[in-house]
Amino acid sequence: MLNILKRTGMSALQLRVIALCTCVNMLDGFDILAMAYTAPAVGKLWALSPTRLGVLFSLGLTGMMAGSIFLAPLADRFGRRPMILSCLLVATLSMFAAGKSGDLFSLGCARVATGLAIGAILPCMNTMVAEYASPRSRATAVAVMQAGFAIGASLGGFLAIWLLGRFGWTAVFHAGAIMTCLLVPAVYLGMPESLAYLARKPTRAAEHAALLARLGDVGDEAKLPSSNVNIVLPGWKELADVRTPLTLIAASFFSCVMVFYFLTSWVPKILVDTGFGEGQAVSAGALLTSGGILAAFALGWLSYRRSLVTVVAASTALSAGLTLAFGLLPAEPIILLTAAFLLGLAVNTTQIGIYTIIPGLFPARIRASATGLAIGIGRIGSVVGPWLAGTLLTMGWTTGQLFAAMATPYLVAVFLLLGLKKWERH
Repeated sequence: MLNILKRTGMSALQLRVIALCTCVNMLDGFDILAMAYTAPAVGKLWALSPTRLGVLFSLGLTGMMAGSIFLAPLADRFGRRPMILSCLLVATLSMFAAGKSGDLFSLGCARVATGLAIGAILPCMNTMVAEYASPRSRATAVAVMQAGFAIGASLGGFLAIWLLGRFGWTAVFHAGAIMTCLLVPAVYLGMPESLAYLARKPTRAAEHAALLARLGDVGDEAKLPSSNVNIVLPGWKELADVRTPLTLIAASFFSCVMVFYFLTSWVPKILVDTGFGEGQAVSAGALLTSGGILAAFALGWLSYRRSLVTVVAASTALSAGLTLAFGLLPAEPIILLTAAFLLGLAVNTTQIGIYTIIPGLFPARIRASATGLAIGIGRIGSVVGPWLAGTLLTMGWTTGQLFAAMATPYLVAVFLLLGLKKWERH
């Protein structure tokens, strides 16, 4: 994949920005899904009902939603780089606090803080990669970056199995805190500021020019001199101008994220309840996210040949069918682990594909605000999915009924995504 990126004329600095954003996303994948990996142990230790466990899942995702809506737009005002660094520090402290939690309330507060940090980081990284990548390879670069979440989540799952067996559930959170902390100096030393942000800051024109001199091919928006850029910060009027694609992508994201976080949060716990060992259940959760690695490569290749909206709509339809089928399969480890990987491949193609589509829908000047708003609104689904699943399980729904219900939002998303075709090449 990196060879593909190099052939597009990007410089070492551009590749470094993409690599750093991918590494940040890897740790975000581990940090946000640490709760899913530790849920069987925490639920057993504190005797949590499915409803309470569903709330605990949703707290971190609520933080992600709030971070995307309320914190990510601050990057348009203060810069992407300081926002990313600040949020990495918050994620480090909150992961450490989660490992020290002695009750449901303190763990819930720590998860909200982690979610806030990650929710603010994700739109920033999406815009950074979109700005630094060459126009021809933008979709590929964003897909590679988004694959970092799947890599971190899947490798983190296997790391969690080892940590749980030797040190207990608290070690999973402490490991996340240590790895996130180690990334702070790398980002501080190696990641420059957003090009679009510098372009509208006359006082930083020299820094902007120096960066452009070190880059290969970048989009025209990143090259605009400060004197030619409207430096008024984006507001509701500017966002209203893109309300149609904003509404469609936010609604699509809501539907898909609702099911994605239901699957990644609940599959390990549901499998434990059906008689699987803890290691096997966490492995299934890791396989669900590992499909994102292949999905990123596939999307990167297809972005040169096909309409991404069509590809993502097709993967979303496939996700609906596989979600329904997963709830009806017999409780055989080989069958369910294989199905978990195939389901993960489909749902991650949809998830990464939506992130890949987003940068092309909005102009650079409001990209962080519009992306943050779309992702933030969509992430309401990430809160609803795990909570709703816990409620339905408490009400006595069977696994088959639950997975059938959760397949429906994917079908809705297919039609919403197809409505974006006319906006695909902004």
